[in-house]
Amino acid sequence: MREGIRNMIGSKFFLPLKKITRRFFWELGLNGIATDNTQKGEYGEWLARRHLRKKGYLLIAENWRSKRNHRLEIDLIFRDQEMLVFVEVRARSSKSFVTGYDSINQKKRINLSHAFKAYLREESNIPNNYRFDVVEIDLANSKRDSNKIFHHENIAIF
Repeated sequence: MREGIRNMIGSKFFLPLKKITRRFFWELGLNGIATDNTQKGEYGEWLARRHLRKKGYLLIAENWRSKRNHRLEIDLIFRDQEMLVFVEVRARSSKSFVTGYDSINQKKRINLSHAFKAYLREESNIPNNYRFDVVEIDLANSKRDSNKIFHHENIAIF
């Protein structure tokens, strides 16, 4: 029983530590090649966050989830002057057949729409204007290549 408790405590401690360590190496430019989809997603969100901050956006939330329905998630939420910006990040291999932008199917659009409405309902101090952006990350397939970032602003998904 004690071993099970130690494992639970260890996982709660080491998972955030792993994430912090990965971000530290990414800041140093030592990204390596992400092997699983979770790592690719985290790395893509980190690249998108960094890209938007360089453009002067202010980060409000990351991986926001609705209090009433935890399946409703928004990758990133920024403020661009007086505009609230909901951001969906699509990180994919640069060799993918479908672009990140085109991979947002009707089901995902409906889910995002519900998530945006939940955020507007549940949070306070919401600006009058808001928009939806997609940041598409083409992840390099080798260390010689570089990642490509495409920022699509004010996308109509409704």
